[in-house]
Amino acid sequence: MEYRHYPERPAVLEPEFLASAFRQITDRIEGAEKDTQASGWLEIYRDWNDLRAYVSGERARRYYRLTKDMRDETAEADERFFREELKPIAEKAGSTLTEALVKSRHKDAVAEKYGRHLLQVLEISRQPLNPVNADLRVQEGQLTKEYDKLCASGEVEVSGEKKTLAQAGALTISEDEELRKEAYLAVRGWFLDNREELARIYHELVKTRTQMGKNLEHEDFIPLGYAGMERTDYGPEQTAAFRAAVLEFASPLYGKILAAQAKSLGQENLAPWDTGYHPDLTLPTDIAEPIVEQLERAQRVFDRVAPKLGAHFKRMRNEGLIDLENRKGKASGAYCTTMPDEGRVAIFCNSTGSASDVSTLMHEMGHAFQGWESQWIEATTLRSPTADACEIHSMGMEYLSQPYLDEFFEAPDLARFRKDRWSKAVFLLCYVSVVDEFQHRVYENPDMSPDERDEAWNQIQSKYMPGVDWQGREDLQKSRWYAQLHIFRYPFYYIDYAIAEMGAMQLALLDADDHDKALETYLELCRIGGTKSVLGIFESAHLRSPFDRTLMRDLMEHARSQLAV
Repeated sequence: MEYRHYPERPAVLEPEFLASAFRQITDRIEGAEKDTQASGWLEIYRDWNDLRAYVSGERARRYYRLTKDMRDETAEADERFFREELKPIAEKAGSTLTEALVKSRHKDAVAEKYGRHLLQVLEISRQPLNPVNADLRVQEGQLTKEYDKLCASGEVEVSGEKKTLAQAGALTISEDEELRKEAYLAVRGWFLDNREELARIYHELVKTRTQMGKNLEHEDFIPLGYAGMERTDYGPEQTAAFRAAVLEFASPLYGKILAAQAKSLGQENLAPWDTGYHPDLTLPTDIAEPIVEQLERAQRVFDRVAPKLGAHFKRMRNEGLIDLENRKGKASGAYCTTMPDEGRVAIFCNSTGSASDVSTLMHEMGHAFQGWESQWIEATTLRSPTADACEIHSMGMEYLSQPYLDEFFEAPDLARFRKDRWSKAVFLLCYVSVVDEFQHRVYENPDMSPDERDEAWNQIQSKYMPGVDWQGREDLQKSRWYAQLHIFRYPFYYIDYAIAEMGAMQLALLDADDHDKALETYLELCRIGGTKSVLGIFESAHLRSPFDRTLMRDLMEHARSQLAV
């Protein structure tokens, strides 16, 4: 397609301009609805799509700039201005347009041109965009920003040196027992020291989100949370069944992995600070990859996986769309973002020089490849799938890139790295289930005290993730959820990783038999973007449903064989 840019990009985006631009579109609704032909609505959606791409791009650019350095006062002011002054205007107008389109007699003509799934996406987005919660959404955004800033400021001392939380966390996989224990206690200690403030922020978030749900006549926030994730195929009942399958097939395997890990360390019960280091799986820290070399080595990996992917990566390098290394003031975590008005994709990482940087880079580039391959989709709303589907691309790339990671690792270490990925898959399913059940518990009981939330976390984690000796260390156990960004910023997101992992593991099995077929399946998943629902995407790629209980059984049996436990 010929890429369209919003035609009137001002030097500085001001509320007056944005309100006027949207008004010029919404004022045409009545006339378009009276017209017996659909041409008026097709033009409205075209212009709305262009304007939304511009606004989305502006949001992404401001957030990307801020997360590079949370101490940048100008970037913070720009991002806050967008969130508090511009975003409400876009949301209000978007709600008006969405309501009008889903009720329009011409909606099928719009869907015919831009994709049938568009109407489902717009329908499910009505609740999150409802103007009744506009002020509460601003308040929610401010609270999550407080969490981001607090964590970005975190520093601890390890071996006499100041470290960011990410840098200290990277040391928890060290083969040096004393070092990993010191680093673990330092990071967990920071969250315990800041627990009161973190608990306050979260309590206010739960209170705010619960009110948002009640404003829409729900008993609690959960239905609105699911709508916010644009879930059209499943609800809490299905995720509860998914967690039950995890508990039946993945949790016992996780316990066996930890038992073998404890035995390798000469322990009867695995200490919390040793969970990150497995003598038979964890790569030695002395083979950690220098950050300055990671991009060049990754370039060779992607060139070998597929020239098309290598070209995407080269463009991102040339255009400065990869922020790799961890540094003081930089926001925690890693993510991929798109600027639809520019047709560009960027990634954000926190590399510390550890071997895990490789997995993170492969993961985020999986998101980026989907972003580039979906640029053909005219409706920007459909360029990216829902989170449960988009994580298939990221996790899938972790598996598909493995045969080429000899660019980073020697053969024995690569074999260990690949084996460890299956261990991490089992961990992921179990840990995600902890986060998901915890969030359901919290929002079902929004008046829980901080102590009650901590107790709930400890109980749920012990259920899904057996094998760690938490006796007398319950404070360390409860500190973990305060470090989980998704619990604060993206409620009900985390289950998406587990659902996507069910697709990614299927890609891994396909790749073992036929790399070309697996790669073509992967590229097709990327090209589909968000034009289908998550289960529709699984079906289109000829993958089994993630909610198939027997799939969980079969994949965990394969993981067990790979890990020989």
